[in-house]
Amino acid sequence: MVHLKHNKYNELHRKDCETSPSVDSMMREVLHMLGNIDFEHEVELDKVERNLTDQELKSSIRKKIETAHRERREPYVELLAQLRQRQHRLAYQA
Repeated sequence: MVHLKHNKYNELHRKDCETSPSVDSMMREVLHMLGNIDFEHEVELDKVERNLTDQELKSSIRKKIETAHRERREPYVELLAQLRQRQHRLAYQA
C-alpha cells in the first residue's frame, strides 16, 4: 500500500514537471493529500488508544506510527514547498 501512495507522489511530481498545470490546483491537490495522510494518522493513533491497554506497547506503536507518518508526509511537504516557490516567482513575473 505504501508503494501506491509513493506512486501518487511521483504522479503529482511528474505532472508538475511535464504538463505544468496551474500551480494553485497542484497546491490544492498536494494539500488534499496531506490532509488525507493526517486524517489516516489520527485514525491509527485513535485505534491504538482504544484497543491497547499495555502502556509500553502503546508508546512503542505510537512512535512507529509517528515515524511512518513523517516519512509519508515528507515528499508532499517538499513538493508543496517547491510549488510555493514557483507561485512566488510567478507572482513577481506578472
